[in-house]
Amino acid sequence: MNEPIMYKLTSLAVLFASTFAGAQAVTVGSLTSSQNGVTTTITVPVSVAMPAVTTPSATSLASLIATSGNGTGTNVIQRAGAAFTTIALTSVTADSATAWNPTSNAYVVPTTGTYLIVSSIRLVDGVPAGVNYGMGVGSSNVDSPTFTWSTTSSLRNGYSNTRVAYLTAGTALNLFVYVDSSSVVGLTAASLNIQQLP
Repeated sequence: MNEPIMYKLTSLAVLFASTFAGAQAVTVGSLTSSQNGVTTTITVPVSVAMPAVTTPSATSLASLIATSGNGTGTNVIQRAGAAFTTIALTSVTADSATAWNPTSNAYVVPTTGTYLIVSSIRLVDGVPAGVNYGMGVGSSNVDSPTFTWSTTSSLRNGYSNTRVAYLTAGTALNLFVYVDSSSVVGLTAASLNIQQLP
């Protein structure tokens, strides 16, 4: 009757050697087998070439920082009620891809990819409580799953909207708002930050 074959891993070592410029290698130690009282040891080196890992540099990723107003209470952005309205952003402090169009108040996506979009608005003080208002960033000024709503309180009012979106190059993005009010509601500040993700 034959003795069952038994395998035993000895000196098991997994070594990862990697550099940003080179390949990755994996090495496994030795394998020992025993059959009918005879022990055989086999060294098992394994090398797997992996493509080099490349990470885009921060300077190659598109970004935008644009604002209007300063939130001090001065009505700097007139906003008529009961209509979707694009907000003009008058101060652009960063635009790495030169993608902001001041005429249409739109950010034209320079490269297809995933982007982090953060927007905010602040209403003038003194807006009555219970007024519904919303904000979005998109290619058309309509209510959508990415458009968010809030309701004014009796104190100061404002909020931000953050989302991650996959965008196609050439898509024009506007910051726009809606206010359920028949009278004009002003904004004291608005901002739009767009950052391409690696």
